[in-house]
Amino acid sequence: MKKLLSIFLLLCSLTISAQLGKTIKVPKTAGKFYKTFEDFENNKPVEGINFVNITPRALSIEVNKGGQVEKLKDSEIPYEWFCDYFGNLIRVYDKEMYYVIIDGPLCHFVRCAEANVIPTQTENLIFSPKPDEVFKEYYSEKIDGEIKKFKDSMFDEYLEKFALKEQFKEEKLKREAKDSVLDYKNKEWNKRYKYKLLINEKLK
Repeated sequence: MKKLLSIFLLLCSLTISAQLGKTIKVPKTAGKFYKTFEDFENNKPVEGINFVNITPRALSIEVNKGGQVEKLKDSEIPYEWFCDYFGNLIRVYDKEMYYVIIDGPLCHFVRCAEANVIPTQTENLIFSPKPDEVFKEYYSEKIDGEIKKFKDSMFDEYLEKFALKEQFKEEKLKREAKDSVLDYKNKEWNKRYKYKLLINEKLK
């Protein structure tokens, strides 16, 4: 059963990536490397190196250096910040890659080895867990700070602190007939994502 679920999630991920790759407008930051987060904000990429691809297990990436494609282990990536082919900002922390989901007073991340993150033309994101991996949430208290696991208890505390707990409970998700297991899980994850954004607005 576990193998079947893993295959299902992998096929969903590949299908989603193929479909969205045709419809999402790719930003100018896609494929660029940055020495610092400030360089990313100021659009000052590193010259002579571009991101090409990330391996399925997120243990290495392919880069183009002067027209030559090279494979780099995650521990060999020379810069802390880069954007993938969708324009997602990725931070390399403690020799592992993390998608930057929210930049704010409380920054949120997804570990690349655990899930793919794909932008859409709406405010939502598509989270596609990797087979045989547990999809967890991570955070830091500043964009370049220590990345730690974000626990459900912390989420509840913030909802309580900013009087969002009842609103979160009352916002019911609609399960449609066309929804797969992964579709409905994405509705749940995007609901949390929405409230993390609201929490950050309150923290400003």
